[in-house]
Amino acid sequence: MLHTKKLDPPRGDHLSFYKEETDHLSAYHWVTKSNALIEKTYQLSVLEQKLILCLSSLVQPSDEAFRPYRIKVTDFVQLLGLKSTGKYTEIRKVVNALQQKTIPLHTDKSILDITWLSSAEYFHGKGYVELEFSPKLKPYLLQLKEKFTTYQLKNIVQLRSSYSIRIYELLKQYEHIGQRTFSLHDLREVIGISPTKYKLFGHFKDKVLNLSQKELKEKTDLCFEFAEIKTGKRVTKIKFFIYKNKIKQSVASSVTNDDNPKVQLRIILENIGVKTSVANRLISDFPLEQIERNIRYSQTVFTKKKTDNPVGYLIQSIKEDYAHSLTQRSAKKLPSYLRSIDIDRSNDSNTVLPKEPESASLIEEHLLEVKQLLYNLMEFSQQDEEAVGKRFKDEALQYLQAMLDQRKQQNLPLFTSSEFKDQEIRSYYSSLFPVTP
Repeated sequence: MLHTKKLDPPRGDHLSFYKEETDHLSAYHWVTKSNALIEKTYQLSVLEQKLILCLSSLVQPSDEAFRPYRIKVTDFVQLLGLKSTGKYTEIRKVVNALQQKTIPLHTDKSILDITWLSSAEYFHGKGYVELEFSPKLKPYLLQLKEKFTTYQLKNIVQLRSSYSIRIYELLKQYEHIGQRTFSLHDLREVIGISPTKYKLFGHFKDKVLNLSQKELKEKTDLCFEFAEIKTGKRVTKIKFFIYKNKIKQSVASSVTNDDNPKVQLRIILENIGVKTSVANRLISDFPLEQIERNIRYSQTVFTKKKTDNPVGYLIQSIKEDYAHSLTQRSAKKLPSYLRSIDIDRSNDSNTVLPKEPESASLIEEHLLEVKQLLYNLMEFSQQDEEAVGKRFKDEALQYLQAMLDQRKQQNLPLFTSSEFKDQEIRSYYSSLFPVTP
């Protein structure tokens, strides 16, 4: 995923000069949060959530510590949809309310209540505020190497319901899996609905599910359908079916004044740390599509390994078009049980299995990694979602059949379908038998 947030401020003698400037907010910035934070239970208003997400978009997942983020009030007004009159007072009101709210963090030994912000400073007559995250949030926003979700800020800034924002994040987390099931109790709790609110399911369905479904369809990059699962006559679970969504350009562009693609790309490059003169030269010398795909490619690299000179690496990747051969390089780096996955190769039957037979849960985990990989590479493979879904089905069936053959040859008991928890993988496994084992 592409991250377009600022790098660390310059160190040493340059720090005082940096602090005279402000951090630029853009709808094209990326929010990156640990999945654990997404699944925490908390109650925030829609403006409080948006303020936190705007602040999150200024954090690099590879940062080692938080710093004060100095933000123009006019940037908040534009992105949060506030009234231009009394804007400074309204921002302060939102921040003050936010500082009174906590997130409960449960461990085996304790329950820790932490605040979102460690400080908030208002500069009279300067037109900006300075906010800093609580250091206790470090495990959830910094040094993220795995189990995190990322999305562009533009997907949530136009949402009018706090429940829509929470549901968007929870579904975005499972976007490439394509479905997610919650008990009704857990869903209500995680999105912050009190036990006394929307007690009748019909009210909950209308005010939360239907409203979120409509908002996400109109304003974000994903949409969903849902099914009600009943125990007896009562609805006890909600199953979401998650799909990619094409946002109309008018919606995407309305959250920013920078509608020119070259201007947008220059802002993205500058926010990553590329000098303006270098960004302009890259935009002049190379196709915009080549620049965009190599920004995405470089940011994927940065989330997986430490890079001493990320800006230099990005510039070189654009010039050499590293992303063009991403799929070939990715296949070579995979563990042995995934090396047969090459999104551009022709079909073959040379599936590589681990030498030692594995449990159903490990096999399922491997296949879900394959699915994630295929969807991650979709942007670079020129294949649509339907083609990638078919490709995963072919890969899964081939792998499962090879696993079955291996277990038969070694006289090992075959797995039952129920041992696979993922419904899609379970159905593929069942299809290999005339009668489900």
